[in-house]
Amino acid sequence: MIMVQSTFQLDPDNKDEVIGLMKKMVRLCRQEHGCLSYEYYEGVTDPYQIILLQEWENADCLQEHYQTDHMADFLSKLGKFLDSPVSTRSYVSQEETTVASPSNEDLPKPEQTIH
Repeated sequence: MIMVQSTFQLDPDNKDEVIGLMKKMVRLCRQEHGCLSYEYYEGVTDPYQIILLQEWENADCLQEHYQTDHMADFLSKLGKFLDSPVSTRSYVSQEETTVASPSNEDLPKPEQTIH
């Protein structure tokens, strides 16, 4: 799985308009092949900072996403709404395996630490 985190610092005068573009992106991207999740989040301490978290099945699916018409359209309009360039980080998750875990009764009790 590929996870991508992008940070957007919005121009305060145009926040409502760019949020509309982002909502459209959520709707379209969630329909794409290999999209596991796609959502924007507003900062608690800075309401003009928006974080995009997205998860894709693999790198091929992410590359297909980057080639879509709606991505090109979004990027062509985005620049005028930002106070600074977008910062993006990508993470690769190892394949998850399910392992049967013992019940809580079978686990050793942790030592208590008193502070």
